[in-house]
Amino acid sequence: MESGKKATGRSANIGITALIVDDEHGAINSLRQMLHEYCPEVCSLYAAATVKEAVETAKAAKPQLVFLDIEMPPLGSGFDFLKSCEDLDFGVIFTTAYPQYAVKAINTIQPWAYLVKPFSVAELKTAVETAMDKINRSIEQGGTHPGIVLHDSRKGNIVLMVKDILFCKAEGSFTEFYVLINEAVQKITASGYLGEYEARLPKLHFCRTHHSYLVNLAHVRRIERTGRNGIIHLTFSNLTADISVSKMEYFLQRLETYLAANTVYVNP
Repeated sequence: MESGKKATGRSANIGITALIVDDEHGAINSLRQMLHEYCPEVCSLYAAATVKEAVETAKAAKPQLVFLDIEMPPLGSGFDFLKSCEDLDFGVIFTTAYPQYAVKAINTIQPWAYLVKPFSVAELKTAVETAMDKINRSIEQGGTHPGIVLHDSRKGNIVLMVKDILFCKAEGSFTEFYVLINEAVQKITASGYLGEYEARLPKLHFCRTHHSYLVNLAHVRRIERTGRNGIIHLTFSNLTADISVSKMEYFLQRLETYLAANTVYVNP
């Protein structure tokens, strides 16, 4: 590679939030292990063994990708799950032991892949790469989590771009948003608990580091250890956010995954 050229590799990618829907716990564990070992693009992973649980999880976690089994007796099928989630936006990779459902699957939804069990690591990696390409393309076109609408009692409705939110802080039944507006940091107080906004903001970029803090990983500048706890130093105005003992390991893993997917390396 020529000196001075950017070697982007996976740098253009971001991590995927995914949901596994399968009535067999062994299949869930097997797929989870394969994704962990061979598909680092998947950074947040949920699982559900029933249609009801899958619908509830999808509405709460808002995954970008669902690995969906079809036969889920006795309480429904993968198609029932899709019908209940028509208002959600995610891609589907079917994972089934029944190849005869392929035509119905394609007619029901345009799946990103159709994997017949037992599928190989190579087949899974190809399917996840396809999903990553589609998700990245959607983000580049502004179609995924471009912003969030807040209601401020003094200023009315305010539209915030996700990239401009530094962090959120819980204040009882209110949430304080620290945001970058016109190159200056402002605090906007919105009604609603922090957990409600955590569910609305993209999990790829935001990490709960403490019961009172939700941090945009793009704005983490430095981490300071304070015993078993920690402090995050953010990129503007010497702002900081706390890391609790219980969240420390989770936060460091999330940050490592985020940086690996978003760092651009330049040859000297």
